[in-house]
Amino acid sequence: MTVASPRSRVPSQPRALRTRAQLVEAAAREFSARGYAATTSKSIADRARAATGSFYQYFASKDVVLRELAATRLARIAEASLGLLRDDDGATTPISARVRLRAIVELVMALHREDPPLHAVMTERRHADAELDAIWSAGERALLDRIAAVLSRWGDGDDPLARAFVVFGMVEGSVHAHVLGTPVVSDERFTTALVDALLRIVGVTPPES
Repeated sequence: MTVASPRSRVPSQPRALRTRAQLVEAAAREFSARGYAATTSKSIADRARAATGSFYQYFASKDVVLRELAATRLARIAEASLGLLRDDDGATTPISARVRLRAIVELVMALHREDPPLHAVMTERRHADAELDAIWSAGERALLDRIAAVLSRWGDGDDPLARAFVVFGMVEGSVHAHVLGTPVVSDERFTTALVDALLRIVGVTPPES
């Protein structure tokens, strides 16, 4: 999946497409291995076994390719969560809500474990790059709106968007601490405890074990 930014160019020729894809993959590996500061257009091109000039044929800077990586990642999250956050089936029972929330937590955990150093670079750069922050914020808001639509059907509480924001913050913050920090319990215990807490927030009482 290619999500081009206004400052990047997507060619039409197969060979050029392959070169561009290799540069994007090399950029992800560079940011992950070296961090933001040490990654340069030259180091990206070197890893892709391409000329530095080839990099500039498709990207204005390393920030542009990092934004593309972030946009692609967010698009994958949106695609993966689409079925889990559908709001057209009226799934309001404790068991069905638990199954769906557990799947969401496991999805977020898997995404955080996919490439922790790259995730850390994106998180750090949000504070310094307004365009990257705008891309990330738009992706988060789309996800929040989808969660809010589901919560409006699941419970009787007021202000589903506010509850969606709390749910999003709990999942993101908790998973961040468990996966990228030092976990204090197993994945199973963590997931069960988080899902129980989320069920209460969304207005669905967990079933007795």
